[in-house]
Parts: sequence; C-alpha cells; structure tokens
Amino acid sequence: MNLKSNPLVSVIITTYNMEKYIGETLYSVVNQTYKNLEIIVVDDASEDKTLETVKSFALKDNRVEYYVINHAGLPSATRNFGIEKSNADLIAFLDGDDIWTKNKLQEQVTFLLKHPELNFIYSMSVTFGEVNIFSPFYEVLPLLHKAAKTRDELINNGNSISCSSVLAKTEVIKKTGGFDEDIKLKAVEDYDLWLRLSEIGSFGFIPRIQTYYRVHKNQSSSDWQTKQTRLKYLADKHKLNLPAYKFFRNKNIAIRLVRNLLHFLTFVWVKSLSLLDSWKLFAGSN
Repeated sequence: MNLKSNPLVSVIITTYNMEKYIGETLYSVVNQTYKNLEIIVVDDASEDKTLETVKSFALKDNRVEYYVINHAGLPSATRNFGIEKSNADLIAFLDGDDIWTKNKLQEQVTFLLKHPELNFIYSMSVTFGEVNIFSPFYEVLPLLHKAAKTRDELINNGNSISCSSVLAKTEVIKKTGGFDEDIKLKAVEDYDLWLRLSEIGSFGFIPRIQTYYRVHKNQSSSDWQTKQTRLKYLADKHKLNLPAYKFFRNKNIAIRLVRNLLHFLTFVWVKSLSLLDSWKLFAGSN
C-alpha cells in the first residue's frame, strides 16, 4: 500500500472509568500538529463521567466520535471495535490515560511516507503521574540498546513496543485480524499483534520520546507472576522462545536505583536530541 501525501489517521482511544484523565488525553490528540484525523473513543461501559468529558470535546471538534460497548474487560476487544470503525489509511492507538507530544503523529506520518515499505512504526515512551525516579514503575521504553528493529530482535529482546506509541497501516492490521481476544493473552495482547505483524512485513523505530505513559493507582494491571504466565502462554502459542521478564525493578533498592538511573539518563539524552531537532528545524526555516 502506497500512502497518499496527507493520509487520514484513525486515533483509537480506549477507556474505562478514566474521567480524571481522558480530558488530558483528548487534548493531546485534538491539538496534534497533524490535523487529518478521525478520533474514535471506545468506552468499555464506564461507570463514571467519562461520557460527559468526551461529549464536551465532540461538541467542539467534529473529528471526535464516541462509542460505548458492553463491558468486556479486555483492551483487545475495545481496540478491535475501534479498528472496525476506522475509515483511515493509518491507525494509532492511545490508552485513555496516556498523552502524546504535539508532533507525535506529524513526525510518524512523515517517517512512514519516507519508508513506505514499513507496515508500522513505534517510538519511545516515559512514565509520568504517580511515579518518580525512585519508583519501581519509573521507565523509559525502550532503552535505546533494547529497541527492536527486526523480527528477530522483537523475539530475542522481548516486547519493547508501547501500544500508545504505534502508528500502523490499517490494511495490514485488518489482514492479521487485529488483536487476539484470547483472555489468556491479556496484558500481552499487544506483543502478540506485533509478532504477527512482523511475520508479514518490516517495521521501524523512531528514537524519540513521543508518548507519556501514565502511572496511577486506578489503572488495570496484572501482577508480575500473572504477566510471566501469560508471556509463557504467548510463547507456546507462537512456538517461540521468548525471554522471560527480568523484573529488575523488584530485586532490591540498589538494583532498582541503578536501573532507574539508566532510564533517567536515557530520558535526558533523548530529550536533548529532540531539542536539537527543533533547533535544526528553526534554523533551517530562517
């Protein structure tokens, strides 16, 4: 598929009881420098005031569409619903509590236009919210030396791809059938999709932080043992030898501090590169 110069992008935002955060998430999307968007919000039957917040955005911006599904409790189900509603050439995923940098889509669309052979691309993310450099949940994903750029690296290095950082060709996602709604893959359903997409084509990586992954007490997440079990299930399902999670953050405070320092230094380095990019762009326009 060859993309036209200004392809339509579907932003699929999945949410459940995110009234406290969905406004900030939507703000980061409607204010993207890339404007050719359809914004599809899929609500997994929230019981709070998520609906009111989304409606307030929809009244001001006709690109925002809002759907409520019967509660599934599976991110794969809400994302697949959004994929079915998509009319765009490209799809970007965003969880209802995460946010993007304002140039995220512009930079990714430009990258895909320059590299039409790629099926999807991703970039880096950093945690924010109820987290700090001493927290076990502080993280830059991926660290530069762990970033997967080939299928072999995706298998051997483990999943380094944050779902909210991905931009993919719609036809390729639909060709694979989208996210697997097998409940045993919950928490690794995105890794499963990247593995299947990498079977039928190549993908790319932008070494810039474009996504902020929010950490908060209300988010849905599995314990480490459950994640390990589901990763093994995924490996068996694909007949692959996937590396187990290391969980260095849980070892002890000394190991955690060393780990977090590495992540923080990566954050500082990559943000410095982004500032240099902006300076070059400014200098080139004058």
